[in-house]
Amino acid sequence: MSAHMTVRPLRAWRVLRTGGHAAAVWLACTLAPADLHAQSDSTAANAIQLRPSLALAAGMLAFMGDIGRDHGAYSPLVSRVGYELRLSTPITPWLEGSLVAMHGRLGVNERSFERNLNFESRITTGGLQFRYNFLHLLNPRRVVEPYLTFGFESVEFLTKTDLRDAQGRYYNYWSDGSIRDLPEDHPNAHQAEVIQRDHTYETDVRELNADGFGKYPERTWAVPLGAGARMDLGIGVDFRVGATMHFTMTDLMDGITPESIGDRKGNAGNDRFLYTHFSVGYTIPTGTRKPKKVFTPLPMDEMDLIVLEEDLDGDGVPDFRDRCLGTPPGVAVDAYGCPLDGDSDAVPDHQDRELNSLPGAYVDAHGVTLSDADHLKAFLNWKDSANAVIVRSRVESFGPMPPPPFVEPKRKFVVKVGTHTEGVSEEMIQKILSLPDVRTVDSGDTTYYVVGNYETIPEALRREMELRGMGFNAETMGEEGGKLFDASRESEADRLRMRGMGAGDDSKDVIVRVQLGAFRYKLSKNIFADIDDLVTIKGEDGLTRYYTGMFRDVNEAARHKVRMLLAGFEGAFLVAFREGKRVSISEAGGVLTAPEDLRSLPSGSVNKALIRYKVQVGTYTGNVAMETMEALLEMGDISTVTGPDAVRYFYGTFKDRSSADDARRAIQGKGFADAFVVGEYNGRIIAAEEADRLMREP
Repeated sequence: MSAHMTVRPLRAWRVLRTGGHAAAVWLACTLAPADLHAQSDSTAANAIQLRPSLALAAGMLAFMGDIGRDHGAYSPLVSRVGYELRLSTPITPWLEGSLVAMHGRLGVNERSFERNLNFESRITTGGLQFRYNFLHLLNPRRVVEPYLTFGFESVEFLTKTDLRDAQGRYYNYWSDGSIRDLPEDHPNAHQAEVIQRDHTYETDVRELNADGFGKYPERTWAVPLGAGARMDLGIGVDFRVGATMHFTMTDLMDGITPESIGDRKGNAGNDRFLYTHFSVGYTIPTGTRKPKKVFTPLPMDEMDLIVLEEDLDGDGVPDFRDRCLGTPPGVAVDAYGCPLDGDSDAVPDHQDRELNSLPGAYVDAHGVTLSDADHLKAFLNWKDSANAVIVRSRVESFGPMPPPPFVEPKRKFVVKVGTHTEGVSEEMIQKILSLPDVRTVDSGDTTYYVVGNYETIPEALRREMELRGMGFNAETMGEEGGKLFDASRESEADRLRMRGMGAGDDSKDVIVRVQLGAFRYKLSKNIFADIDDLVTIKGEDGLTRYYTGMFRDVNEAARHKVRMLLAGFEGAFLVAFREGKRVSISEAGGVLTAPEDLRSLPSGSVNKALIRYKVQVGTYTGNVAMETMEALLEMGDISTVTGPDAVRYFYGTFKDRSSADDARRAIQGKGFADAFVVGEYNGRIIAAEEADRLMREP
């Protein structure tokens, strides 16, 4: 072999890139003792030499405390921004000391059925941290250097909460998911207006003193513990990525503790926050350093041959051409040394639990196709943490109430007493309305009239036989999740066992109902949103009649009629039934001031003074873009309706359709191309065409 020769930079890089076993062998076995001694002296000198470096970090701060339930519903990587300045120097080859200062904001918005709390805190920290780089365990020539950090620091915080909007109105969180300017149990709650949070944290939590904690100190000590990785980019520049958990010595950063009052009561344990960050640092030169010379006992051609043929992971692809170094033993690879991925879902076949995912399908880390529920959950978490903005088209659902929570449907049994697609005779209407527990179930174009709500089929069969004795063509059916199904097969055996049982009549009492009106067309359910016992019947005369209430005391029925008149149903009146026929109110126990004509069937109407028109400008999820909000503010007279996951913005209030159409055209000319006209009845949004029909009613 030749004498020691200097390795050219390119070839030396190739050796180091592969972690070359050959290089490790001759470096360990062939260096002269004098060379080793010189290197030891150099290492010792470097170990005690101060080499200060300055780094700037940016990252995300995630609060974990009482408000937000320890950040359980959100990703710790998505929160508010924080910045860190770090001045470091090596203490030993394996330990680095740093002076660290950080500034940022912590905050959480908690919305739930139990409580609605929010806060934002401006924090400033300063302290000393130490970094251990695992030099004792890892290859000194490693490219990426993992590390652990620990230390202590001082933390100052200033915590505020958002309790009022820009006009000074307090937020009142209602059970329907909306925010209003009056409490839900206020005597004037029906006049409450829907308002929106402005996310301006104006109220100092300590000064508010909601729990009687007094002037507690807004500073504390903390212990930061973290982990990360460092990469040397050359010319004194390094890149780091890591996460540090700051364990504070206080439980007052969010103003909530186990001693808080009522639903504000928190959990035991001090507050903490996570800082996930990346940084770029620069080592300040302290003098001229001579480049080290690396010697090799092999000729350059032989060294290149070793580098070109080496295959450390044993996958049959030389490291020089291998794009996926470190493939596990026995895994099939392609020509570039990467594990095979048959369905191209970015999850290698040896880790893929679903080898035949559809092309373009979204999958999880195990290659399993994500369901719609998985997508929805991920989207809602992302939206709540990141304040995402989405503008939707005019696809609408006109109800302002959020959907009820999902409840597993339970199978019940009912008795069908009638059905109609076109219309029901007056005689059948009277018979149906004489049943005290009758209700309607819509299925497509067909309306079913059912009674009862039974746990077992025999109970429903007894009621069926009673109703057949009264002249009804009754039939037992099943009901699950608001849908009817045929229960004849299930009830056949029970029906045979009950054959011969007598039928009775349990509806001889007078039943008094309030007829809200009879209309030439079916009205929107939104108009009757506050009526939970509505019965809808379409007669042979083409009129659709609406009934509410079931009273045996005529005075109670009269009071219910007054409530319906005040709700805008001007044609509401009392009707009484007994044993399948309509009877007079006097027979029901009422006192009349004029003769009652049972042949008259008033059609009824709604209060047209409660009908208005508006222009729906748009629907938005999350915070509205600044330029869009400025355009809305320029319009003036903007109102909002909060839905389950979006806010709809409306312009103006018009008494006639033509004025609303003129306003719509003007708004579309301002860039809101999807603007359209809607109706409003008694504060509830309905279709504009339905408002037109109500206005034309006599």
